[in-house]
Amino acid sequence: MNTNVRIPADPNLPATGFDITTPENPIFAPSNVFTDPPGSNFLPTVYENYRLPNGTELPNTLPSTPDGAYNLHDGPVSVKSIRRDSPNSDLLVQIEAIERFFRSGEVRRNELSRIYVQNAIDILEGNKLHRQTLPDRAYEGMPLLHYNGPLKRKVVMPIYDPQTKQVVGGNVDVNLIYFGENIESDTAMIDPSLVLDVPWTITYHVNILKNGIDDFSPFVMYFDNDNQSTPLPVRAASAGIAMDTSFFPMLVEGTRYTVKVKQSLGKHWSLAYHWGWRIHPPRVQVLENSTKIFPVNAFGQPGRTTLYEMEKQVFGANPRKNQAAKEKAIGMIGDVAPAKRMWNLLRELKSMLRSHDYDADVAAPLVADLRTTYLELLTRRKLPRGVEVDPDATLTMLYVNNTIYGESPRNVSGEGSGLGAESFKGVMENTLVDWNTRGFDYKVKLLNADKFPHMYVNVDFGGTRGWENHFQFTDPTTVIDEETGETIFPMDRGGTDEHLEANPRSPDINSSLQLGSGCFFTFGRTHYWLNAGPPVGAFTMVMPAQGDQLGSLDVSIRLNHEPSIRLRMYQFDPFHHDVAVFSLH
Repeated sequence: MNTNVRIPADPNLPATGFDITTPENPIFAPSNVFTDPPGSNFLPTVYENYRLPNGTELPNTLPSTPDGAYNLHDGPVSVKSIRRDSPNSDLLVQIEAIERFFRSGEVRRNELSRIYVQNAIDILEGNKLHRQTLPDRAYEGMPLLHYNGPLKRKVVMPIYDPQTKQVVGGNVDVNLIYFGENIESDTAMIDPSLVLDVPWTITYHVNILKNGIDDFSPFVMYFDNDNQSTPLPVRAASAGIAMDTSFFPMLVEGTRYTVKVKQSLGKHWSLAYHWGWRIHPPRVQVLENSTKIFPVNAFGQPGRTTLYEMEKQVFGANPRKNQAAKEKAIGMIGDVAPAKRMWNLLRELKSMLRSHDYDADVAAPLVADLRTTYLELLTRRKLPRGVEVDPDATLTMLYVNNTIYGESPRNVSGEGSGLGAESFKGVMENTLVDWNTRGFDYKVKLLNADKFPHMYVNVDFGGTRGWENHFQFTDPTTVIDEETGETIFPMDRGGTDEHLEANPRSPDINSSLQLGSGCFFTFGRTHYWLNAGPPVGAFTMVMPAQGDQLGSLDVSIRLNHEPSIRLRMYQFDPFHHDVAVFSLH
């Protein structure tokens, strides 16, 4: 188990930090997984379903074999053409209209307020959209302000045998949108209570919008232990197995890909990640098990609480019931969040445009701020204005808008970095290049600008307990554009955030070095464990902001194991998971 030192030690005083030491890895010998790949924590590939510690086979846990590329696909992938407009692209259209017309006469200003300003507000709030100017948007109803968590829960509906009337399966539909650095979903929690003892499926409808092409790569996690002292099926404890369930290139903007993916027994189901490996860490979204139980409520007070109850405690049972409920829920989001700042600016500007004594010169700073805030909205890899990077931390993470922003001081960036317009990112940004062997000290400064607590958990995917590589090559250089006949290889625009390396990988050697992350990764299984945070570690809660004072917590972790090649660490908020994730390669 980890050694956790609370700072200060007095439990009657608020915690300001934790010093955590992970145990020396007793399973694998020391090695350098990067200079001598694949490293000692690489496991021989076993082409069969995972077995629980008692030997019981867990169905639907073999994602891929050499002769069965997509074992967990339940049927073919279907496609449908849709509009490719994204929240980001449509917001830009509204802002450009505001910039053009805010100095116009009263008639045009009324139109500006009624249509364009309101359109931008509707996009941020996830409202019904203007049918003439924003028709048929795939993202309608998915807000950029993350206040609607209580409404993002779905129940897996059981499927019955027509003769025996016994439950034999189940299904739930999930809609995802990929755009820019984002994955958003209409679902953040799944309740598997009705399919505890049977395999089931998730039917994904993946909408690839502007700048959204990626490999669809859901990654499921299962608990080994399903024992429970209450009727609820899963507790937030015990480790287990995790794996890619698909790696399917979805490389055409304006396309909805529908794919049904097999899951194992509901009583072991923990969650499913949807990675966007081409632009990672920010492109990620999670489906949690809504019935997980924690020993505290959303505000850190003792009391057994499910994840679904936590969302309701913060945002209300129905944050979209009426305008008052919506504004109260949005009020829980910190004002430094770009989406919240933009929302405040738009509402103020709308009020000004309707005023009889409207003054364009007074409105001009708001319009300029709107453009700046929009640019901040496009990335989580840089802290918003007003939030400073801790120069003594490996990474500064900010919880705000129910998501996580991150920035590191330890990168080559800026003028002369050779990264052009993306120079703020830094060389090897979001990569712990110094952690290759056990005995690495990681320091993270955690800040909270929201009006409710966030929790910090740091997960190890395979470094401590091992990982497998189930070969299934999805290098997009092998994909040919049907219209042009050209090879599709959608590189990023000058940054190093795809972490691609120059050496080719041999498809004939299963343990051959992976080509970084993203499209070059293959199917894999990992045996996960926790580096820091509950349920088995320190209570690393970051308290909410008080006025202008951000909540703060310093966490230092001595990592006494080698990382896995794929992902060095995964960091998230287990209370409000969804898009509150910031991983490091």
